[in-house]
Amino acid sequence: MKILSALSTPLLLLLPIELTAQVDTAQVQKDVRAAVDFMDRRLPDQAIAAWDRVIAAIPDFTPYRYERAVCLVMAERYQDAVDVLTPIYQDTTLFDRGYQLLGNCYDYLEDTAASRRVYEAGLEAWPGSGRLHYELGAAAFLRRDVPTALQWWVKGTKVEPRFATNYYWICKGLAATPDKLWAVLYGEAFVNLETNTERTKEISSLLFTTWNKAISLGHPDDPINFCSEATLNEPSPYGPATMNFATAFEFTVATSSQPLIPEAGIRQRLSIKELVDLRVTFIRGWISAGYLKAYPNDLLSYHAKLLEDGWLDEYFWWLYSYGDIGELSDHYREKTLRYDTFLAYLGTTPGLDTSRPLCLGIGCTKP
Repeated sequence: MKILSALSTPLLLLLPIELTAQVDTAQVQKDVRAAVDFMDRRLPDQAIAAWDRVIAAIPDFTPYRYERAVCLVMAERYQDAVDVLTPIYQDTTLFDRGYQLLGNCYDYLEDTAASRRVYEAGLEAWPGSGRLHYELGAAAFLRRDVPTALQWWVKGTKVEPRFATNYYWICKGLAATPDKLWAVLYGEAFVNLETNTERTKEISSLLFTTWNKAISLGHPDDPINFCSEATLNEPSPYGPATMNFATAFEFTVATSSQPLIPEAGIRQRLSIKELVDLRVTFIRGWISAGYLKAYPNDLLSYHAKLLEDGWLDEYFWWLYSYGDIGELSDHYREKTLRYDTFLAYLGTTPGLDTSRPLCLGIGCTKP
């Protein structure tokens, strides 16, 4: 399993006075910075040596021992990491990360029964942990139990909406399935929550590809395919005479894409510009049909706000930017000032509200 633990650098650099009053504070801080730098440069052996000096000076500060365990994992010394973590992983100063890292170690040692016990114990102690929900979902995914994995990840987005990894894996887990709708919704939420990382670039490209795979304009029988038949046939909360959310989504995509249908044959691929135009037309149609209120969805409500603020086109260019770097570059050269102004807007204006669980379709109900 991939280690998801992030370095808690600010915590390490801002030591409580009582921990440092009897030691050479300047030297400890120097060693802490050196250890973190070595970790960032993927040099675990040098980092371990630096943490050893820090721990010798301040032996009772648990987060330092945790960071040393992270280095042991980086060095693939998994049993050594288990030995370090076992006495400390339940310490509340580590929050849920002690459980996660110990479980990761057991996963690397291929002791999945032990890792699952640790993750489940962690959830009892930290029921609001998105990380531990992710880990249990990942374990199910590796067992090829995709439905259970998705249940864990969706629940993880609800208990800790700001933790982006669960959205990432929902997108990855569903993009190649018939239920692409949830992949594009959760993937777009991910890009909004985690910006400017390699994973952001990956999902931006995947979103562009997935939208194109779901649309076969000009196909005589089935041009729009975002959902499985089972999803489309789920009962509507408004009764049998009304479409459910997924059906309303596909219907609105179909009506919004009419100008893009070729005179003959099947359009194999939409450009970023064409997809942007389709999505802007979609949200206008979604609003005018009354679906924004009928089918609660925080992402589509955010689109409506961006439309009102005059930035929806640039938002979609930003969202799909890694789908076609060349096309984005041409667009940027043509509209540099506007695109830069949008990026400033994006950085200073509230986006998706993750102070509460996001409503993205799965499990949402009518108001």
